[in-house]
Amino acid sequence: MKTLKIILYTLRDLIIRFFPKRIAKIFIKPAEFAFLVHPRELNDIINKYPFAKFFPVWLVKFCIKHQWPVIVSKITGLKDTKGKDVLGYVVACPMLAGQMMKNRRLAVKRIIQAIKLAEKTGAKIIGLGALTSSLTRGGLDLKDKINIGITSGHAYTTITVVNHVLSATKELEIDLNKALIAVVGAAGSIGSNSSKLLIKKGAKKLLFIDLLRKKNKVDELISDIKKENKKASLRYSDKIHDIISADVIVTATNAPETVVRSIDLKPGAVIVDDAHPTDIDEEVFKKRNDVLILEGGVVNTPGINSHFNFGLKNKYDNFGCLSEVLALTHIGWKKDYAVGRLNSKLIDRMEEITSNLDFGLGEFQNAYKLYSKKDLEKIKKIRRQN
Repeated sequence: MKTLKIILYTLRDLIIRFFPKRIAKIFIKPAEFAFLVHPRELNDIINKYPFAKFFPVWLVKFCIKHQWPVIVSKITGLKDTKGKDVLGYVVACPMLAGQMMKNRRLAVKRIIQAIKLAEKTGAKIIGLGALTSSLTRGGLDLKDKINIGITSGHAYTTITVVNHVLSATKELEIDLNKALIAVVGAAGSIGSNSSKLLIKKGAKKLLFIDLLRKKNKVDELISDIKKENKKASLRYSDKIHDIISADVIVTATNAPETVVRSIDLKPGAVIVDDAHPTDIDEEVFKKRNDVLILEGGVVNTPGINSHFNFGLKNKYDNFGCLSEVLALTHIGWKKDYAVGRLNSKLIDRMEEITSNLDFGLGEFQNAYKLYSKKDLEKIKKIRRQN
C-alpha cells in the first residue's frame, strides 16, 4: 500500500506541472513557499523510494537521472507576522550530486522543472538547496525562466557557518585573534562571505584554499578584506594539505567528491563543513575522535518541521538555506533575495530579520554524531596537549 501511494504521488507531481494553478490545487494543498533539494547519495533515494534497494544500482541511477521532479514533504509550523500558519513544500530535483556536476545542462533543466512544480502549488518564493544554487550561479540563470521569487540561502548560511565557528572556538577556548582559520572553497559565495564576516567578528589570520584557476577571485577577496582591515594576515594556497596547520577549517566547495582527508588535519582541529555533499572523507568521521566536525549550516527552528530526513539530529533542525526562505516567508517577502553574488548588506538584513524569530544554532553535530559535553572536553584536552 505504501509503495502504491508513493507511485501515485509521483505521478501526481508529473501531471500537475501541466495544469493551471486553479486545477492543480484540487490535487494538492496550496502553499506559500518551497525549498529545492536533490539527493546527495544513493541512500537519499532509497529513503524516498524504499523499493529501489531491490534493483541494481546502475538502473536506479539511470531512472532518477531521467525522472521528473517531485514533492517530497510538507513544511509545517511556520507562522507569518500576524500569527497565521504558512505551509511550504520540499521539492526535489531527483538527480544525484555527481550526475548534476557531470551534466549541468540537464541539471538546470530539472531545476527549472522543479521550480515550475513549486509554482503550481501556489508558492511565491523558493529557496535553493545544496548544488542547485551553485549550478545556477546563485539563481542568476533562472531569473527569466520562472515566475516566483528565488533566494540562494547564502546570506543565512554564511551567518550560521560563522556563528558555528564563533561558538566552537568559544567552547574549546580557542583564541579567535590568534587562531589560523582555513577556508576551503574560498572563491565561492559562502567561502568568501564567511571570510569577510569572520574578519569582522575578530578573526585575524586566514588561509584561503582554492583551485589555481580561481586564484584571481581569491586575490580580489584578499584585496577587499585589506581595504577594511589592513592588519589581517591573509594568504592563498592551492594545496589542500596546507590546512594541517589550521586550528579551524571552514569547507564550502562544490566538489562532488571529498577533498579533506585525515592526514590533512592536526589533533584538536575544528571543521565547520558546509559542503553538500560533504567535503570531509568518511575516514575522518569514523576514526578521528580528536577533531570536532560540525555540520556548518544547522539552524534550530522551534516548531518548524520539514518532515524530511536531512540527516539532522532534531526534528526542528533545518539547514541555513532553508531557514532563509522560512525567514523571508515569515515577513511576507515574495521577491528575489540573495541571487547572484552576495553582499554584506543582504547578510546584515538577514541577521536583522532572523533576530526577530526564535531561530538559533543547532546542537554540535554531523551526519555520524551528536557531540556531548564529554566529547568537547576530550577535544579541549587534546588541544592543550598539542
